[in-house]
Amino acid sequence: MPTWTRQSCSRRVGHWGWQMLGVDSIAFNYDSSSAASDALNIRKNASTWVNVPEWQRGISVNPEDSPAAYAIAPTTGNTLHVQVSLSCTDPNVSSASVRAVDNVVFPPSPGGCLGIITDIIRAIVQLVFGNVLGEVKARQVSFVNGQTGPQLFDLVNTKLSTARVGTHTTEWRWQYRLGKGAWTDLPQVTKHRIYVVIDIPTAPWQQTPYQPNNLQLPWTDVLDFACSWAAGANDKDIAAGQVTQAVNSLGPATFTYDCPGGGGSHYSAGQFDCTAFVDRLKGGVGQGLYVNCSDCATFTSTFSNVLGCDLWQSRMGTAYFLLNDILAIGSSTWQPPCQGIDNWHGGFGYHEVAWKGACDVGDYLFDACLMVDGDADPTVPPHTPVLPINMRFGNTGDGDYRDRLCTPAGRPNCNPVPGTRTRRALS
Repeated sequence: MPTWTRQSCSRRVGHWGWQMLGVDSIAFNYDSSSAASDALNIRKNASTWVNVPEWQRGISVNPEDSPAAYAIAPTTGNTLHVQVSLSCTDPNVSSASVRAVDNVVFPPSPGGCLGIITDIIRAIVQLVFGNVLGEVKARQVSFVNGQTGPQLFDLVNTKLSTARVGTHTTEWRWQYRLGKGAWTDLPQVTKHRIYVVIDIPTAPWQQTPYQPNNLQLPWTDVLDFACSWAAGANDKDIAAGQVTQAVNSLGPATFTYDCPGGGGSHYSAGQFDCTAFVDRLKGGVGQGLYVNCSDCATFTSTFSNVLGCDLWQSRMGTAYFLLNDILAIGSSTWQPPCQGIDNWHGGFGYHEVAWKGACDVGDYLFDACLMVDGDADPTVPPHTPVLPINMRFGNTGDGDYRDRLCTPAGRPNCNPVPGTRTRRALS
């Protein structure tokens, strides 16, 4: 239905008229072949597509009804645009100027010490959660048979280049004016959920082909968690570290290491059952409580890579290797994994982690599956828990990840296996 606003009409002298002018749609991802001036190609999950235009009159009410994702790296230095369609049912109106201003206005600072603290908190909130898209720059549009068709509008006062990873809300209050008259509010405030990531998502995430049957397009269901876990990060290693910490912290309530099942893969056997993982994160059953190292490596790398990181899932272990005391995910007891369980002898046949680069000795890794001892001698108690975040794998004797994970006798068998380097597709 058209939106009515009561305005003085410059074309009608001496009386009030009704101007039926409104925003019909807003497209953020108007160019699926580029992410330099508009939003990324995304979908909601494995079964649901995000329609473009993302905001449509009469359909989009809440911010989550109008989602869009932007990558900081490719948009930096570029003017951002949105594509807007408008309509007017008054045949006497052939053109109008249109703009949108930020609808969120903070109250004045109280001043003094309290004011300084308030301003700092306000700045942090704005940086991580506030409107990063700025405002819609005014331009004149023409109506043909009451329609403008899709029109490109510049965005001004954007904060994307200085933003950090986060889930933001943009609220725009739309205004118009006829000729040189005053700006008049339309009774339309459009609300949008804007995800900010560091760079274009890497595999298994894809940007092409942009079509509903491509399940590897970034999911907003994943961005909801990844952007929350890595909120405030402006560096890929920091973001991956925050994701690693978040995954490890899912134990013991959501996940625990699969000692009863012999360390089997429940979410990452073959493809990554991301649908089940998200279901579990939301409180559902998913594929159950138990996980292993391959599951954790897949969770970590996939949710980091949707933010623009560049991690792989890769294994170590050319033969069975013994372990120092560790804290497996979901456990509060320092011990070799699954100690006391039949057929467990204090070691791994292999171990898989989220790994950078070539996934070799000199490369750095992120391991959400377990904590190692971070003190001078990891082979004896007392132990200082350290989650392996951007930790170098290292040679025997370097004091890096290999020495902290394995006993001296186990280290020679705990070699990187770069041939297993993979990024599991999503389902």
